Order: sequence, then structure tokens, then C-alpha cells
Amino acid sequence: MKRLAGMLLVVIRAGRGRALPLLLLALAAGLFARIEESPLLTVREAQFDHYQRWQPRSRDNEPVIIVGIDSQSLVEHGQWPWPRDLIARLVDRIQAGKPLAVGVDIVFAEPDRYSPEVLGEHFPGLTSETLAALPDPDGELAQALERAPSVLAVVGLSRDLPGARQPSRPLPVYDLNADRDRRLPHFVTALASRPQLARASAGEGLINGSPKLGTADTQRGVLRRMPTLAFIDELPFLSLPLAMVRQALGEGGTVRLEDGPHGLQAIGIGDYRLPVQPNGELLLHYGRASSHYYLSAADVLAGVHPPDLFAARFVLIGFNSTGLQDRVVTPLGESLPGVDIHAQVIESLLAGEALQRPYWATWMELGVLLASGLLLIGFLPILRARYAVGGFVALAAMIVAGGHLAFLAGRYLFDAASLILLLSPSFISLLGNTLVTADARRRRAERQLQQSREETARMNGELDAAKRIQTGLLPDTTQLFAGDERFALGSLLEPARAVGGDYYDCFMLDASRLCLAIGDVSGKGLPASLFMAISKTLTGTLARRHRQPGEALQDIEIELNRDNRECLFVTAFVGILDVDTGQLEYACAGHDAPVIRRNGQFLRIDTSTVGGPPLCAADHFPFASASMQLQAGDLLCLFTDGVTEATNGREMFGLTRLLSALDAPESTELHAAARLLRDAVRTFEAGHPPSDDLTLLLLRWNGPSER
Repeated sequence: MKRLAGMLLVVIRAGRGRALPLLLLALAAGLFARIEESPLLTVREAQFDHYQRWQPRSRDNEPVIIVGIDSQSLVEHGQWPWPRDLIARLVDRIQAGKPLAVGVDIVFAEPDRYSPEVLGEHFPGLTSETLAALPDPDGELAQALERAPSVLAVVGLSRDLPGARQPSRPLPVYDLNADRDRRLPHFVTALASRPQLARASAGEGLINGSPKLGTADTQRGVLRRMPTLAFIDELPFLSLPLAMVRQALGEGGTVRLEDGPHGLQAIGIGDYRLPVQPNGELLLHYGRASSHYYLSAADVLAGVHPPDLFAARFVLIGFNSTGLQDRVVTPLGESLPGVDIHAQVIESLLAGEALQRPYWATWMELGVLLASGLLLIGFLPILRARYAVGGFVALAAMIVAGGHLAFLAGRYLFDAASLILLLSPSFISLLGNTLVTADARRRRAERQLQQSREETARMNGELDAAKRIQTGLLPDTTQLFAGDERFALGSLLEPARAVGGDYYDCFMLDASRLCLAIGDVSGKGLPASLFMAISKTLTGTLARRHRQPGEALQDIEIELNRDNRECLFVTAFVGILDVDTGQLEYACAGHDAPVIRRNGQFLRIDTSTVGGPPLCAADHFPFASASMQLQAGDLLCLFTDGVTEATNGREMFGLTRLLSALDAPESTELHAAARLLRDAVRTFEAGHPPSDDLTLLLLRWNGPSER
């Protein structure tokens, strides 16, 4: 299973994800070229039906009346077939209104059952005189047809059947064209009315579909197209509705055939023109069915309707009764009698409106298919999945909208549905590649994230170790000198990051001299912490070699400058306190002057005469020392600029707030005092990140030793 999945991934991702979509697009183009032989034909026809349901043909005028032989007619005049003298009476009733043409959608192929010849066969005892005295129904119908501008129906047959005969009313004038004519439907023979009736009529017209489809295009049982012109035994015949229009126009009903490079393009009768397919088929644009133009044959025979109702109209006589009529389903989803289709054809001809599917439509659709497919293949692989889906939906919407616009503008049939279906496999392949690529990127990102987390954890571990080492370098003033009553110490160091560049130190030089030091390395983080460790170590070592803190600072600067390639510098303050007498000697290298709280008042140690630049800022600076006398109970506060320069985004903490925070009761333990000062700084920052390391070293001198 994994091997199969792996092979599938290789196929999907071949050629950067474009090879398979190109192959699928080529197969889609081949299938589209032979769509008439594929199941996609159903999809195409459904799309074309949708266009008609969306925009059915308007039927504002009703030039056609259908006289239907319905259930009421059969009840009143008996079962079918009716005597033909009754049909003759019906034709005469219609003709009384002077219609434009009367089309009879019925084939009278056999003699009337009440004709003398049929009765003579059934009743041999009847004498010839008796038979001669009987009326001839076929003769009466022939006379009625001769009085009316009538057109009889003809059914073309693809093979010779019993009772078939050649119709006798072909087009009187026809221009032969071998290239065009070979595309038109050809029937071997036909089922036509009796010669007596055919000769009496003004014309004959086809009522069936092409010989290949039997009853026209009946995909899914839906009638979408009808022949307009066909050959029966090499003679041209119009369809019944077109033959009626030609008959109605009389001498002006000349038939014109408009030929194109691929066959017939349109058929004209008089001033009317109807676009058709190269094989002469009409793509019907249906209008909604209505009962307004249906009349019952029983009512017409009974004189219910005035004759002038038929004036200047086309009249079709056909079946409209269950069991007799041939019903067809239209693209609009309506089930109509077959005679209604002829009415729709007449309306389409008079309006000059029909659906159009030119010979170049397939080539245009194929071009759209290839162009859209190449567009997808070119751009979708570089898009994210959601944008790729959106792009395909937008492209599909454009194709669908183009089809609707083409139908709306010129009743052109554009096969949008098949194009989208055929593009879908290529899109799915492209989307699959996009998803696979996105998944690969996600997995790679997860691996990188995991590696980053591991690296971060390792670095955090190393930083924690560095912090512990750095913290271990600093003296623990809670334990150191805890039993010495001459002085008390308190300290606190909080780096702005995991490790920092501040340091402090305190150690005894001898039995009575205490060295205090505080420093601040420029910068923050690991580089500053390394330089801080060196600075703190050198301070502890060199301060022990010199009695004066200024001399010690000079040597510290010399040693720091030996390998200071990063050009870091350090501010420092070093003081040596005689814990027995309170004499304080000090030197300053660019550091903030310490603060002394004495009897509730604050003063700063004067570093103006001995202060120098930060260590390593100037080579071989001659740092000097100064001294001052502490008084019993004095609180000495050494600090770094992480205290005074702490900010809340608007202002700095400053020296004033520092002094206020130091104004605690003298009995306060120094470590607690340091924490109170730290808390005051953090409260002031109000959540802003620390701007620098915060370091405090507090000393309270209790007075001269009594030893």
C-alpha cells in the first residue's frame, strides 16, 4: 500500500506537478473532439436544456391554432378513425374562416372504412348499384382539401415497408448542390396519404425526424431538433410547418437555401429566414406551452367558435387525446402533443429565431478548453491551495457566464458544462500536487521547528548553565560576612536577558580592609557576560595587588585591552573601606557615583576629581583615588544604570525615585531593602521590558570597631 501511495505521489509530482495535468488535458481534448460518441453528450444536452429553461422563447403572438381530436371529440363523434366525410366537414368549418394554411398532422394511408370499395369487400351481397349510390368519404375529404390551402403529413421511412408510397408533392423548384445535399436526411420511401387525397392537397410535408434518430434527437427522451428539409427517394420535401408557410405565402413563398462552407446555414421562405444546422436540422428554441391556442374538434364541428377565429392564421389538425397522440418531452420539461411542435416551428420561422450551433462552435470550445487548461497548469502550482480552488472556481464561473452571455446575445449554444467537467481532472491533479507540496513544506517546517525548538532548548540550557556560572561568580552576601558586626551587606543582580554584563564584588583585603566593586559592561547578552566575567576576575585579582583603587583600575584596563577585539568597555567603581575606622578610598571609571544615606539625608560620593572614562575607552588613563569618612549608620548604595534608566515608555526611573525607594527604616535588612528597590523599579516599568541589567550593592557601616 505504501509502495502504491509512493508511486502515486511520484506521478502527481512529476514535472513539478505539471506532467500529469498536461496528459489529462490532452486526453480531455481528445474526448471532447469525439463528444458525440461519449456519455458527455448527455451533459452537453442538459446544459443546452438549461439555457432554454433560463430564457424560453417569448410567445407574445399566437399565429397558430391547433384543432385537436381530443377525448371530448371522441365521446361525441365516436372512436378513431372517424369517417373521412366528418374530417371533410371539420376542414370546411376551418376553411370558412379563411386561414393562411391548414396542416393535417394525420396520414390517411388506407381507404376510409366506410368507402364503397371497403364496404363491398365486407358485404359481398351489396349490388354495384347500391354501392354506387353510397357517398365516397375519401372523395368528400379530397374536395374539402382542394377548397382549402391544405398540407398533408408525410412520414419518411428508412426502408421500404408494406403500404409505403412515394409522396407526390415535392418542392417544385430546388437547386441541387451535391456537397450540401449529402448532409441532408435521405429517406428511401414514405408513409403518405392516398394519392386521391395527396393530389387534392396543396402540398405535403414531413412530420418525423432524421432517419438516423428515428424520431429526431431523443436523448433522454427530449426532442431538441427537427428536420426542415429532407429527401424522399431523391425528391426534396419541406417539413410540414415550413410547407404550410410556403403555401400561405403563395407565389411569394419561394424557398431559398443559404449554403456555407460546411453545409446548409439557413433556410428562407419568402421574407422569412430560419437558421439551421449543416444537415438541415432546426435547433428548436421552445416557448412555454399554453392552452389558449388549442380548440376541440368537437367544438369546431358544433360551430361553437366563429369562423373568423381562423382568419389569417395557421391551423393544425392533430391528435390531442390520450392513446392517440404522440407526446414529446421538451427541454423546458413539458410533455406536449407532437402537433404542438409544428406550431413552435412556425412561430420560430415567423420570428426568425432559432438556437444556433455553428460549425466553428466545437473548435472555439476546444480552444477555450486548451487555453483554460494551460492557464491552470501554468499558474495553479505557484498558488496556495485555497487560492488554487478559488482560481478554478473563478475560471469555471467565467466559462459558465460566457455560455449564458452567448445564449442571451445570439441564442448561441456554448457547452460550458462539458468544459468544466473535462478541466476537473487536470485541476484535481494540480490541486493534489499543491496539497502534496504544501504537506511536504509543512513537514519540513515542522522538522525545522522541531530542530529550532531543540536548538532553542539547548541554547536555553546553555544559557541557564551560563547564568548559574555567572551567578556563582558573584559573592553571596547573605552568607558572606554574616557574623561581622562592623558592617552589613545586601546585593541583587537581575540581568535584562538570561545573562548580563553587570557584576559586583566584595572581599576582604586583610583583616580590616573591605573591597567593594561594581561594574557595567557595554551591551547585553552573552558577549557582555563573557567580558563581565573577565572584568570581575581581573578586579578581584588586581585590587589585591594595589593599596590604591586608582592603581588597580589602571592595571585592570591594561589587561582588558590586551584581547578586546570587540571594543567593549566597562564602567566601574572600586572602593576600599577600613571597616574599623570608616575611611573609604575609591576610584571611578565612568560609573554612576554611589549614594549615601546619612541620618535620613542623602548625599552622593564626589567622583568629579577622580572620575575617569570607562575602562578600555581610553588607553592608559591615569585613574586617581580619593577618600572620605563614613559615619556610623551610613548606608552606601552602589548601583548600575539599569536602575536609574529603567523606563515606562514615557520617562526614566531616575535618581529621585531611587532615593525615595532607599528611604526605608534603618532597621530594614539590606537584602530586603534591595528587593524593595527592585520592586519599585519593576512597578514603575509597568510591564515594559527591562532596558538594562539591574544591579545593587548595599553596605551599612555600623561604626568604629570596639576591638
